[in-house]
Amino acid sequence: MDKFDLVIFDCDGVLVDSEHITNSVFAEMLNEMGLPVTLADMFDTFVGKSMAVCLEIIQQKLGKPVPDDFLSEYKQRTKKALVEKLQPIPGIHEVLAKLNLPFCVASNGVEEMMQTKLNITGLLPYFEGKLFSITHVARGKPHPDIFLYAAEKMGFAPQRCAVVEDTPTGVEAGFTAGMTVFGYAAISNPEQLRAAGASIVFNDMGVLPKLLQ
Repeated sequence: MDKFDLVIFDCDGVLVDSEHITNSVFAEMLNEMGLPVTLADMFDTFVGKSMAVCLEIIQQKLGKPVPDDFLSEYKQRTKKALVEKLQPIPGIHEVLAKLNLPFCVASNGVEEMMQTKLNITGLLPYFEGKLFSITHVARGKPHPDIFLYAAEKMGFAPQRCAVVEDTPTGVEAGFTAGMTVFGYAAISNPEQLRAAGASIVFNDMGVLPKLLQ
C-alpha cells in the first residue's frame, strides 16, 4: 500500500520561484516608507507569513498605520515583476506530470495571486479546482488550518497526507496538522526546516517522487 494518499504543495518557493521577486518588491516599498530592510531581513521576518501578519509587523516597526494604498500598490508592482521574471521551480513540471498520487496546493497567499503565479509558469492546469488559500480558513500558517481544510476537501485523512514546504512557518503548520512534511531547502536553511518538524529535507525537486514512495 502507498504510504500517502495526497500530496499538498505550498506555492511560493515550492511550485514557483517567486520568493526573491516578491520580497524584493516588498523590501523596496518598505524602504520607501522609511523602514530600512534588506532582502535578508525579509526572509528572516516575513517569508511564510500571511499578509495580515506581515502588515501587523510593519505597523509595529513603523509605529503608525500602514498607508491605505500599500496593499493595492504592492499587488500592482508585484504582478508586473512576476510577469517579467517568474519561473517555475526547476523540475516541478516533470514531478507533477509523473506523480501518481492526488495532489493540491495550500498557501498563505490569496487565490488571485496563486492563480496569477501558476498561470505565468504554466502550472495552473495541474491545480484547477485544487487551490486552497488563506481566504478559506480563519488562521494562516503556522496554524494547521489550511492543510486540514485542504485534506478535508480532497477527501483524505491528515495522517495520510504529505506536505511539501520551504519555510519553517509552513513546515510547522504541516507538522501540527499531523502530516508528514518534506522540507524543500534549495534556498532555505535545512536545519531550520528540521527543527520546525520536517521529516525529510531535500534540495532537488526532481527526487520528490522517489522520496514519496
